[in-house]
Amino acid sequence: MIEVKHITKHFNSNGKLVRAIEDISFDVKKGEIVSFLGGSGCGKTTLLNLLAGFLKADDGYVSINGNKIEKPSAKYQTIFQNYALLPWRNVADNVALALETKKEKVSKTERYKAVLKYIKMVGLDGFAKSFPAQLSGGMKQRVALARALVTDPEVLFMDEAFGALDPITKRNLYRHLLRIVRSDNKTVVMITHDIDEALYLSDRIFVMQPNPGKIQTEVKVDLDEVRDASSVNFLQLRAKLINALSISSSFRDIEYVI
Repeated sequence: MIEVKHITKHFNSNGKLVRAIEDISFDVKKGEIVSFLGGSGCGKTTLLNLLAGFLKADDGYVSINGNKIEKPSAKYQTIFQNYALLPWRNVADNVALALETKKEKVSKTERYKAVLKYIKMVGLDGFAKSFPAQLSGGMKQRVALARALVTDPEVLFMDEAFGALDPITKRNLYRHLLRIVRSDNKTVVMITHDIDEALYLSDRIFVMQPNPGKIQTEVKVDLDEVRDASSVNFLQLRAKLINALSISSSFRDIEYVI
């Protein structure tokens, strides 16, 4: 579904050329959840911005369903770490914002029906009229998830979406995300610096190396759908990822549990 071929992105910083990512290629199948794992400075965010159309590559290309990506589209939604909710809008109106900006206009009745559907799917039934200031961090991120999903996107991009949340809230959100993504057969590309998060959510994990950002290792996550962090297979994959990250010199800022 997603094809990335030899993409490279450089930036000019005070007259100095900074090689953010260089010669990255990979494919993602429909319905897959793919993670990019690495520390600060390995080009994860630059890569996601190229996939989502927020940046243009210097070389190479990104295509989704055969269409080259040159700008953002409602077909490909991005969830960020900072929620980006409008404080003067309640939950329902924040979710509805995504539908209001679509080119294909829908009636208020259809819009409200879709909004309530996804509010319920993310476990916020009963909070449609609540405002962001009345919600916890985890609830705000569920509103952001509902807003991204209400447009029925072909691809969901996630930019360290759970990075600011506590471990218990993260686990609850993982369950919500997996239930929705699997039931709707959504394709997800996410970046993270949390090893366990990558293992809980992903079908495949790409470990990034810095200076310039490149894919060092691809790890297939061959685990049961309900993942047990104490299982031998989980612990072996975690050890493999820790080793790959230490070799790539992108080990700083990585979250893991011993």
